[in-house]
Amino acid sequence: MRYKTPLPLLSLRYIRTKAVSGLLSAFLLAIVFVSSAMAEVPEQIRSGIDRIIGGKGTYNADEGVYKLVLPRTEATVVLDYQKLSPNIGLNSWVAFTSAVHREALLTGQFLLLEDEADAVLTTALNAGLQVTGLADSSLFGRTRVKILDVAGIGTYQDLASAFRKGLDEIRRIRTNASRTSAKIETPDVPFENSIDPGPLNTILSMRGGISDGVYKATIGRHALLYGESVGREMGISSWIAVAGTDNHALAQGEFVATSEELQDLLKALRSKDFKIVSIRNHLAGEHPQLLFVRFWQQGRSVELARGLRYALDVQVGAIPSRSAENVE
Repeated sequence: MRYKTPLPLLSLRYIRTKAVSGLLSAFLLAIVFVSSAMAEVPEQIRSGIDRIIGGKGTYNADEGVYKLVLPRTEATVVLDYQKLSPNIGLNSWVAFTSAVHREALLTGQFLLLEDEADAVLTTALNAGLQVTGLADSSLFGRTRVKILDVAGIGTYQDLASAFRKGLDEIRRIRTNASRTSAKIETPDVPFENSIDPGPLNTILSMRGGISDGVYKATIGRHALLYGESVGREMGISSWIAVAGTDNHALAQGEFVATSEELQDLLKALRSKDFKIVSIRNHLAGEHPQLLFVRFWQQGRSVELARGLRYALDVQVGAIPSRSAENVE
């Protein structure tokens, strides 16, 4: 005899299936509704952004994004008689969209000449933007430019005002440069290397070594890459090198930081006047996500070590992050 499922049980399964299907449909409709609601940037808001930034943007209704592209004529000069079109990417840009948990989300890039990078990075941090990347973007030897990536969440007005502060800082630097014979700061190459490691090891709480008179210390940390544990010898490390003499030293190195540590680390380094060379990834798919901050500075070796110790303490939370909020 063939087994027959009782009719009430079949009905119950049917009801459950229909209920789940109905809930799923309602959930998908809710997502569509929320996406549609958060996609719009009202015309009045767009006009306000234009006034603050000092430009005219374009609105992509499909993605709900309002974007302003700001060409930089200073970055287009290749030779005195030849210029590049800014349409090949020689511009700053900023984009706004609605957010769920706050009013708006901002992403953008500042196209910077070499002498503007540290000042605009500091301005962006102080304005409340998140600095997420810094890299060279030079196609030709005459004009050296950098790209500074930023992001932020808040109100449209606050975000636009924060980005505008970066633009104002660029204008201030260019105005001052036109009045004086400004020189891009570069590190001096040491003629001799004779660093005493003792005071540096004490300040940094490290066991650095000396090679040809140059001090170097490394701190490793662990991460997962392709599901495997990796550490210092696989490149997951912060390192510091100090060359020259104790009274006139050159320090350079690289900090590795998680995305949660990055902003406080940058503020700490800039508060001690360390120059930021780059902010970039070394890997893809690691956990946690890691960013590498390359830096340099000159001065007395012990003072450089104290500045780096401060940055390390801020990064690991030994000094509260609020101590690094305002960068001078």
